[in-house]
Amino acid sequence: MAKIKRVRTKPCTRCEETCDVLYRVRIDEDGRWIFVCPACLEKVKPGNSHYQYGGTWKSKKRH
Repeated sequence: MAKIKRVRTKPCTRCEETCDVLYRVRIDEDGRWIFVCPACLEKVKPGNSHYQYGGTWKSKKRH
């Protein structure tokens, strides 16, 4: 039996665009986890001393 893929949606915390892949990151001193798209990640990551990667979220999930 083939695995069923679920397709989910979630917007980027910064630009609110829905993407197939989002990254869970910390970028501020408050330490809150947020989900950002690849375009926003490239804006917030360079030189950010608070940046911390926490995983990758994908819209297509097996189960």
